[in-house]
Amino acid sequence: MIKRVTFPLSILLLFSFCCLGTALADDEKSPGVLFPQTQLFPLYIANPLRLTFGLQNMRFSQTDIVDTSQRRYDLKVGANLGVYRNQPEKTRRGWQVTVGAGFHGQFDPASSEDNVGWDGIISLSLEVRQSNALAHRFGVHHISSHVGDELIERTGLARKNYTRQEIRYGLMWFMLPRWQSYFELGKAYDLLNKDIQKLWRSELGIQYENEKYWRSDFGWYMGADFSGYEENNWDINTSLHLGILSKVAGRRYRFGLEFYEGRSTLGEFFLNKEKSISLGIWVDI
Repeated sequence: MIKRVTFPLSILLLFSFCCLGTALADDEKSPGVLFPQTQLFPLYIANPLRLTFGLQNMRFSQTDIVDTSQRRYDLKVGANLGVYRNQPEKTRRGWQVTVGAGFHGQFDPASSEDNVGWDGIISLSLEVRQSNALAHRFGVHHISSHVGDELIERTGLARKNYTRQEIRYGLMWFMLPRWQSYFELGKAYDLLNKDIQKLWRSELGIQYENEKYWRSDFGWYMGADFSGYEENNWDINTSLHLGILSKVAGRRYRFGLEFYEGRSTLGEFFLNKEKSISLGIWVDI
């Protein structure tokens, strides 16, 4: 496993630091900060796989995962942690190293809250803020997926061994003060089940945040995220978000609605189609 990760990581770092040399050539004095509290490359608000702390009550109008009900709880436990930032004073330009880790699982209340499945996620990224308008993210991303033990016992369902490790590149465009759009492309360098998994993945979206719409305490947000995987014949996965936002001590608290239609957000069930609407609360750290 170490050899598989080392080569793409070395290429990533070499390519990224070449970009940094160009982006920051004019700034000889660039103060560094350990463990910055914010990110240079914002989260994709409507991405159902983003790293966050969240709890959702999901209602499914379509699902073909065997022996599961029309209702589930979705739990996310994860965050991105800035390790080091180098950013000149009085400018938005700079770069930052960020690590991320998280858990994403779903539980079925019709079966004593048994676990349907869960994913473990790890990432390492280099975020580069090129200007007021553009930011880049170069990274490696790992996801390992599992089927709940009780579901296996009830159905005899065999695990597909869905594990995906990829190199990814993201581009964020700060269109207006509160509007952002993004595009991301990922290519896997290690797949555990090569018979059914494929290399390429793409994603794009648009999002809006107004942190102070109601006085200075509450605002609102919305986002749309569209993704496609080669392993699903590039069928479009659609995720839409709308809700209330409050920012406290650098953390964003969200309460809102999510609509999702596409492949299951649990990796082991990526061949299953689902449609759901959910009410949730999320804390982005």
